[in-house]
Amino acid sequence: MLSLGHKLSKKYATNGIIDSEYIDSYAYIFDYIFNFALYNFTLILIGFILHKSAITITYVIITGYLRAVAGGYHCKSHITCTILSYTVFALYISLNTIVSTIPIYISLLIFVISWILILIISPVDTPNRPFTDTMKKAAKRRVLILFIGDSVFTFFSFLIHWNKVLLYPNVLSLTVCMTGLYAGYILNSLKSHKFINK
Repeated sequence: MLSLGHKLSKKYATNGIIDSEYIDSYAYIFDYIFNFALYNFTLILIGFILHKSAITITYVIITGYLRAVAGGYHCKSHITCTILSYTVFALYISLNTIVSTIPIYISLLIFVISWILILIISPVDTPNRPFTDTMKKAAKRRVLILFIGDSVFTFFSFLIHWNKVLLYPNVLSLTVCMTGLYAGYILNSLKSHKFINK
């Protein structure tokens, strides 16, 4: 069964909007956009239903942007990715209550450590979507911009005592992203090591 992105790209090729040799590339892009929008919409909907809209929106902004520019772990199939993504979000929602009991200065330390580790390793590509040097530089710059914006946002959240509403969810979102980046990096290293040893 063809995906929605594949159907749309085939229609565009039939109408002469795109070249038929690029159908697969456009299908991937369309499917990515549709899945990204649907996933974020359902997370926000779940957040509103659970009365956790602020922490959900923080999660969507931080993890969505970072995953898009910094890369990280990628599952082999769409269904595995969907299950893992919603499981991680469920853990995030559950752990927010625990994280909000951590002293604020420890949370700020976790924030700094998470960002340092993210900045060191990002971007993390995958064997099926490697980054060129130009793409790596652009992604690194975008991650740095997010770091600066997030640091300013965190500083003001701390000053106006929005710790439970914004600061703790932000720290936990960064931890989720950092874990995904390092999992992707380790998996890619193992795959390339296996490939080299063959």
